[in-house]
Amino acid sequence: MNRELVENILSVINTANDKSVVIRALVKLRTDCVKDRDGIILFREAGGVQKMIRFLNKPHEQILEVVLSIMGNCCTDVSSCKEALENKILNNLTVILKSIPNPQIQCRACRLLGNLAKVDTQLVATHSPALGKALCQIIEDSSDVQTRMMAVRACRFLLSNPQFAKYFLQFSGFNTLLRILFSIMKNSEARVNEEEKLLTDSQDSVKLGLKRNQHREKYFEEVARNLEGVRSDIFDYEVLKNSSRSSNTYAMPEQKDALDLACEILKCLLVLSELQLSVPVWESLNRASCSFTPIVYFVSEDNKHRSVALKILSNFSKNPGAFYTLSSADAILAACELLVNNVEKPLTESETRHCINIVSILSVDACNRSKIRRSGALRKLIAMLRESSSHSEKTSILYVFLNFQYDNMSMDLMLREGLIMVLIKELQSFINSDEEYYKRKREEKLQSTKKRKLAESVKETKCKFPKVHEDVNLDYDSPSGSPRSLISPPSPCSSRSMSPVGGNLTKAGDFDEESYSPVCSDDDDDDDDGEDDNDNKTSNLYTNPNANLDNHSVIMNLLDLASRPEASEDNILLDKEDDDEVSQDVPALKLPNIGNLPHNAIDIIDNLIFRVTYMVKKGVDLGKPETLNTLIKAINMFGLNMDFAGSLTNILLESQFFGQVVKQGIAYQLCQLTKIKELAKEGFTLLDTLTSVGECNYGKEELARLLRSDDILSQKRAAITVGFIIKSKPLLYQFLNDGNALSLLFNIILSHKEDEFTAEAVDSLTCMARYTLGIQVPQIQTDKRYQDYEQYIENLDEPMHENCDMRFMVYNQESADKEQPPVVIGFNKKLLCSTSEVFNTMLNSDFREGNEGEIHLHTYTVSGLRFFLHLVIKQSLQLKLNLIPPANKYYALLEAFEMSRIYIIPEMEKIIQELLILLLNENNCLSLFEWSMKNYHLELTEMAINYYLCSSLSTEAKVRLFRTADYSTYSSEWFQMLYDAVFAKCRASF
Repeated sequence: MNRELVENILSVINTANDKSVVIRALVKLRTDCVKDRDGIILFREAGGVQKMIRFLNKPHEQILEVVLSIMGNCCTDVSSCKEALENKILNNLTVILKSIPNPQIQCRACRLLGNLAKVDTQLVATHSPALGKALCQIIEDSSDVQTRMMAVRACRFLLSNPQFAKYFLQFSGFNTLLRILFSIMKNSEARVNEEEKLLTDSQDSVKLGLKRNQHREKYFEEVARNLEGVRSDIFDYEVLKNSSRSSNTYAMPEQKDALDLACEILKCLLVLSELQLSVPVWESLNRASCSFTPIVYFVSEDNKHRSVALKILSNFSKNPGAFYTLSSADAILAACELLVNNVEKPLTESETRHCINIVSILSVDACNRSKIRRSGALRKLIAMLRESSSHSEKTSILYVFLNFQYDNMSMDLMLREGLIMVLIKELQSFINSDEEYYKRKREEKLQSTKKRKLAESVKETKCKFPKVHEDVNLDYDSPSGSPRSLISPPSPCSSRSMSPVGGNLTKAGDFDEESYSPVCSDDDDDDDDGEDDNDNKTSNLYTNPNANLDNHSVIMNLLDLASRPEASEDNILLDKEDDDEVSQDVPALKLPNIGNLPHNAIDIIDNLIFRVTYMVKKGVDLGKPETLNTLIKAINMFGLNMDFAGSLTNILLESQFFGQVVKQGIAYQLCQLTKIKELAKEGFTLLDTLTSVGECNYGKEELARLLRSDDILSQKRAAITVGFIIKSKPLLYQFLNDGNALSLLFNIILSHKEDEFTAEAVDSLTCMARYTLGIQVPQIQTDKRYQDYEQYIENLDEPMHENCDMRFMVYNQESADKEQPPVVIGFNKKLLCSTSEVFNTMLNSDFREGNEGEIHLHTYTVSGLRFFLHLVIKQSLQLKLNLIPPANKYYALLEAFEMSRIYIIPEMEKIIQELLILLLNENNCLSLFEWSMKNYHLELTEMAINYYLCSSLSTEAKVRLFRTADYSTYSSEWFQMLYDAVFAKCRASF
């Protein structure tokens, strides 16, 4: 058909007075012109759209039907839609929908309205009140399936406009859709069987003479029989058959029209599920006894609409008011069955995500948690977390587990399924991985934790066992006790098997409020090829934890954070009157994003590990090396801003893990925390926690058993642990002396085979000496005084005094040639005599020195003498004695100290002794010890020993010094005095 012909037909329509002629012309246009895209364009360019609109005012129903059909086809073209809207087609269309009950006309009008709404929802929605009422009335009252389907379709496109959605809900459109879907999906055979069953039950009740409310008694008997007081794995297996949902209540419609209507309703419900519906809407739904069970029916293994139904349920779960409706429809069982069963059509990534969403949000209810556990979904989720490579999926599953942390049975089941090691693996990956994703998240997390304020109050679970110092007598052959026999474990104020009352999550530091936030991912993109590390996905949850949101708003915003526009995934029939028309889902209305979210994946892991360690019955995996080591790494990374330290505390308090803690050298790792300024306090607290267990009956006996065991490695670990954690000095003495722990420590350090035990033994000895025994070296105020000291630069060519009338003869040469003549050093006699009465007596008497003016020195070096004489000159001039010899001339300081004692110069002796302490280091400690032994200077001997025991020398330096002392002339004295120093401090408290 060409343009001229179209224009001629339109001219005939405009001028003809015979309605039959007009109808035939309109039919000609519909069948021959607007049947395809080219014809529609030709019709529009010929001015047909504007001319057709005036026919919508005609009361002739046959003309209206054909015109609506033509315009319905034309409005599959965007330009035609815009022209029709500009010519105010909506005014006429609204009147038709409100006033003409003819099903055919309503069907055509609804189709036309839907096509217009696809192009401009805002403009169409200006007539929202009238259109909302009219469409809801047609959906409810019409008996024609096609009419209903077109009305539902029109609503689907209009619902993206908030104004229309408001009136649609006001006129009970939501309720109507659910009722129609229920009537379509209801299985007639099941209805007959149900009526027969009710009749049979009634007859049986009369026959058996059952008294009133007998069914209630039977119900409670069944509940009592199934009380969850037995092992959950046995219980779950026995009652699993009672948890399966009934599938014969509904059936897929056999008539094609009914099936098409059901599919169109699903599409409309999908758009509705994207809206945030108010609580009164859900209350109205519940009062009208509308159910989601027909939607849940589509969630089955072989249903081709499974994906759409899952998405509807998942989206509705974001609405706080939908909780009861979803729970009563057994949506939780449907989602669990898909997750657990090996379906012929495997779940897509988006379907899996929707199932997890449903499980996560509905699991806040204890009954739903029981269904989830019985269905086997809890096991499946742990397996998925273990095997998944998707960061967003892992995060979603972790949010599911938050709701189960208060149920003992669920926690027991998860522990048996390996929850602990799965969490530890995820934590390890986060800490150690070099992946760009983890690097970015780790940096974000560290930044956020730095901003957190530390909680001022101590958490209830961080209370430590009091130290046990009373019973210090060890029986090395007696059976072990248990610290549990001394002190009962801490318990929460509420039952662990009961979910806490939902409240505001206001403080990140408040465990019982913050942790109970059942949130999951709801990424609305069903494209399985999406990248996991996309920044817009739910895994990107590393944000400020200090949010003030109620429980469900947190869930909704987390779900919304992950949502993206979604391509159509359901296969629903399109408009039959126009094969070229493309049906598109209306983009979902987006909830406002909220940037402050209270949780992220690491927070959840921290929360769950803490809850596991807090349980009375703890999992054996908590004592494994990877668990303890990973927790210590996490403490190093996050410090006190997270509660990994609390988790480790709970593990250390448990006596069943004490032996493993000792054998793994955990005490040494805790000691390393004390060397970090920010973590020192926490490190000491954790060591004190270990002390609580180590000093109780069980701990003492366990350490004693390990010290006398045949396993050398266990002996070493036990000896090292004793040094770190035993604070009771009588008990420490028993371990060190009777248990031979101190000898073990010394032998480890002396061993020429250096391994991890060497550093541990050195640190254990230092920790014990400094913090337990209180051994210390006199502290010299070096902050200001040290700045006043001058470096002594020795110049052998420089005379000691301008008037040298006496001399020193030095025979102890520093060179290798011992046969050289003595070195002569001149000095002023008067100055020397004024400094010391001993020199005065020697040089002004009948002694040989006085007659010859010479003092012969056989045990001192030139450097030592010259340093001493420089100090004499300074003292005579009343200057500060602030000379410091070079580091390699420590012996000169020792010689000057000895001469100040021999020649009785107390002021100089005091200053030089301070210098000996101030300059003490790894290179001269042994020299000081040997000199003090040779010269019987007990104070310096004790100082050298104490310095080795308590100084902060590096591990390598202490090992070198210890092994060098083994080859010293005074090696036996060295080791004996180390023993004596330690044991003397221990015995001091007896």
